[in-house]
Amino acid sequence: MGNTYRDINPQKPDLKQTMSSTSENPKLNKAKQVRRDTDNTQNISIGIYDIDLAFRDFLLKDVKPFVVDDGQIIPIPVIYANPEKWVSAQRDGFMRDANGKIQTPVIVFKRTSLSTNQQAAKLKVLNSEDAHQPFERKYTKANRYDQFSILTRQTPVKEYIAVERPDYLDVQYEMNIWCDYMEQLNKVVEQIIFFQGRSFGDRFKFQIKGDGYNFETITDAGDDRIVRASITLVSKAYIVPEFAGMNPNNRKIYSVGKISFTENPQLSGQTNPQNDFI
Repeated sequence: MGNTYRDINPQKPDLKQTMSSTSENPKLNKAKQVRRDTDNTQNISIGIYDIDLAFRDFLLKDVKPFVVDDGQIIPIPVIYANPEKWVSAQRDGFMRDANGKIQTPVIVFKRTSLSTNQQAAKLKVLNSEDAHQPFERKYTKANRYDQFSILTRQTPVKEYIAVERPDYLDVQYEMNIWCDYMEQLNKVVEQIIFFQGRSFGDRFKFQIKGDGYNFETITDAGDDRIVRASITLVSKAYIVPEFAGMNPNNRKIYSVGKISFTENPQLSGQTNPQNDFI
């Protein structure tokens, strides 16, 4: 709801609640009207796609799954399955490459559901800068503090960027692991269990926990026999939309600046009391 001027006409009744039945009309506060077309502050955005990338990096960089075959360590590729590949893998029970060959070992994951974390849910009744998380910018054009500012007792103006607080989510992933032998599959699952409960992500930190592990032996792939583990992982994550409606998700706030002047006039050899003008 935007702040607008109200023309007060003494001949008409003063209606203070024309926009809401529970609160008075907001009055324009020009101290909060900050120009934003001259700064280069970018919106902080954390989306669902960022969570998917962080989960993939968690498997590749933290877990680093591998199997041992004939004394050689073979890294396991991690693939985010598109709908076509996921349906094909669920129908056939295994993954095939472009040449029709069964892929083992391989890890395929897919985001299956998303829900709001009720333990960390927030109320959005208050829509002001008080509901944002402020971050101070150490040096800006408005905060050029130098020796002259010290002589004139000028307090530096601090600049803050207030960002929307995140919404916390529970993101569920379904992951399938295919290996040639049950011993190899057990080692891979043990690696994933070891990293549960830790935070992952390079730029944004999330947490992961296992929700279920199922093992299966597949013999429908001709003469080959492969084993598969179906794992359900839940990520404790959060999102910050890039825009709140049509407005950016951050606000610029300036602190109150103050300049003090002091003079000590001397008349007839007498010293007058110190006067401070603020």
